[in-house]
Amino acid sequence: MNMKTTILTTALLLGLLFNQANAQKWEIVKGENLKYKVAFSSGLTGNVKGGEATLSVKPSTTRIGGNTAYQAQLKGGTTGVIEWFYQVSNNYETFIDTRTNAPVMYRQTVRENKYSNADTVYFDQANKIATYKNKRIPIPTNTHDFVSMIYYVRTLDMSRMTKGNSFILPFFTADKVVNSKIIYNGVENIRANGKTVACYAFKPQVGKGKIFNQDYPATIWISADKDKIPMLIEARMKVGKVKMELIRKY
Repeated sequence: MNMKTTILTTALLLGLLFNQANAQKWEIVKGENLKYKVAFSSGLTGNVKGGEATLSVKPSTTRIGGNTAYQAQLKGGTTGVIEWFYQVSNNYETFIDTRTNAPVMYRQTVRENKYSNADTVYFDQANKIATYKNKRIPIPTNTHDFVSMIYYVRTLDMSRMTKGNSFILPFFTADKVVNSKIIYNGVENIRANGKTVACYAFKPQVGKGKIFNQDYPATIWISADKDKIPMLIEARMKVGKVKMELIRKY
């Protein structure tokens, strides 16, 4: 991903990178669909609706390399005024082992104006190897892609966490593994989808660079109930703020 895809996907990528805790009885829900609106704001643009994203799981499992897997997908596209000068249509897909909740395959298709790209990664979690563009890359146990992490985090027992706790989770990006420290910020009440919701709040360590000017620029709020729905994500960048808000669960 690059700066141009930030509005649609960076918030999810940033908000969900933290390590495993003691697991609760929550399982991936086949057929679940979540829809989000994405907005961007800055001093120059004001508030601009940037796009829509859907996060979904196929109604039935599939077989990948001998593993039974859930098939989960994140799709995003620009809408409204943004479409006038920049068009994005991206699709990110992960296949998650039903036994371990770790990915066995990840693929993405990115289309941004005239640019397009397609990538696939195969994970051999047992032998700690990822295969990407014919390269075999060593990975730690329980390495995730950024979509699989969205579902893995919802299996964690967040009620056991104390405000200020931090976690590390390895995730695969491009051709390497990156570790990110995540700070748990406690339970907070936030407004999303027209109502007040009690949520677990997390702040991921991203690091300063071209996009961000602080180490912990984003917060994600996950509903503090049995469904553990990602309700709201906000990320502050050098040029403004991205907000991703749940608008429908079906």
